[in-house]
Amino acid sequence: MRSGTSFFNVTVFRKHLLRFWPIWAVLLIVLALALPLNGLMLLRMDLEAHAGVTGGYLESFARYTVPGMTGLSLMLLVVFGLLAAMAACSHLYSQKSANFMGSLPVRREGLFLSHYLAGLAMLLGPVVIVFLLTALVELAGGCLVPGPLGYWLGYSCSAGFFFYTFAVFLGMFTGHLLALPAFYGIFNLLAYIIAALMEWVLDRFYYGFATLPGWVSRTVKWLTPALNFAGLQMGNPGTFYSYGSSRLLWIYPLAALVLAVCALLLYRRRNLETAGDVVAVRVMRPVFQYGVALCAGLFFGMMTMAILRLEEIELMAAILLWGIAGYFVARMLLSKSFRVLRHWKGAVAVGVVFLALFAVVGFDLTGFETRVPRAQDVASVTIRGLGGTPYDDGFRVDAVLDDPEDIAAAVALHQAAVDQQFRPGESAAPDGMRYTDYRVEYTLKNGATLIRYYDSLPADEEVRQVAQTLLGDPDVILQSYGFDRMEETGQIFMAQMEGGDAVYGDKAQMVLDAVLEDIAQGRLGVHVLEGTGGDALPQLLLEWRTHVPGVGESDSYTTGTTISVAVPDTASSTLAVLEQLAEQDG
Repeated sequence: MRSGTSFFNVTVFRKHLLRFWPIWAVLLIVLALALPLNGLMLLRMDLEAHAGVTGGYLESFARYTVPGMTGLSLMLLVVFGLLAAMAACSHLYSQKSANFMGSLPVRREGLFLSHYLAGLAMLLGPVVIVFLLTALVELAGGCLVPGPLGYWLGYSCSAGFFFYTFAVFLGMFTGHLLALPAFYGIFNLLAYIIAALMEWVLDRFYYGFATLPGWVSRTVKWLTPALNFAGLQMGNPGTFYSYGSSRLLWIYPLAALVLAVCALLLYRRRNLETAGDVVAVRVMRPVFQYGVALCAGLFFGMMTMAILRLEEIELMAAILLWGIAGYFVARMLLSKSFRVLRHWKGAVAVGVVFLALFAVVGFDLTGFETRVPRAQDVASVTIRGLGGTPYDDGFRVDAVLDDPEDIAAAVALHQAAVDQQFRPGESAAPDGMRYTDYRVEYTLKNGATLIRYYDSLPADEEVRQVAQTLLGDPDVILQSYGFDRMEETGQIFMAQMEGGDAVYGDKAQMVLDAVLEDIAQGRLGVHVLEGTGGDALPQLLLEWRTHVPGVGESDSYTTGTTISVAVPDTASSTLAVLEQLAEQDG
């Protein structure tokens, strides 16, 4: 045994690897079956199928199967990273083993690094071995493709290093072996779960709530590493080594280095007497206690609402009760006792916090529900929804507007929705009134954004009048149908009136020109919210296709996009062109 001045102990390292050999042995076997042994089978198939000439099956394996194994690697490394961390921290979770390790003539830094590096070797050692064996198989078949194989190695090492270190870091906060996998699973998804709960709660309490800001979604993505790594599953081999992928693969290892240093600092100050405690770091106990109360209140409160269909006040009561219950459960875990009622002051504090939050959202103290931007402060606005009749491909608005008059109309419609303050299930709209949904996204001149969504909005007279200004705007109509995007799809290929013959080429272009003229003059494409549909209007089908040069005449187009347009009697230009073409063909 080396002296206590060493920062690394070979004996501890070696004994740790030998004691927990099933972890790295099973990982090695599974990865070997997935890659080098799989490659060997394909090499044999190549030799049998091509009379000793390799290249077919094995080359496909090297180019596509190997990088596709990142999904399997991620699942394995998430699980085995936890197992390796549990092994590395196991001596902290038993009073007997903690005292034994503490009595060794080895510095705290030496103990930590010996156990930490042994666990890391158990995880990344099999990855490196499988990488070398796979490279030998590809080399033997004359199909060595370094890029995909190198990507798999970098991906696996990055994911393995991060998830293992993250688990070790969490292991420093607990003294109970079974608490570590619980913390590991929770904290890997904590940001995602909290964001989802907040969206769920805010949607229930705030009239017009649409979604959390974009920066929150981006932050949640980075704080949910398992989902972020899973998002790197590639479909195009040419993007295996893209900048976005490489950036993610080095950012998480850098974060892991920081977590490793923090884990070492915690290990140095950790008391051996905390073995067996759910939370071993005293300063984190209040965080655990009140964090459990908050999450339990939100999660079980919303689940209760979904099961019992509670109203707003009842939902508040459910969240409050579940929050207090979560506080006492956390207290039981910390105290290792059911006698926790004497800690009632903390429960009162939880109740006060929840009541304060209810007051903020219930009385809209932030002004969220009533905020409508001034038209002069808006740079552009995106509108989605406002379904109307007649029913065709343009019956729902989907448009981005920057014209001052259009922005003013959008703001006026938003104000009309705010004035209604209608909540489905809480108040009754007049009988026979049509409902619509309406989503508005503002981009303000100062760079900020504001998004609102109104579900089941009653189309009363005020809403209809303001909405009709937008529904009759030619620019809105063109974008709702998708005419503004058709040039990207190709050129007009075919036009066919319901019940009539199709026309192609220049004749189809004549029909399209007539349709656009009618839209510009307000004779076609205008939808109404209060309409019941009436008699179904005849549909005009317009199809765009992309021309492919150098192909035979009969195959010179590939299928593109189609648009159906309801043609009313007012569409004079369209009807005239269709009649003219029908007479020519007749």
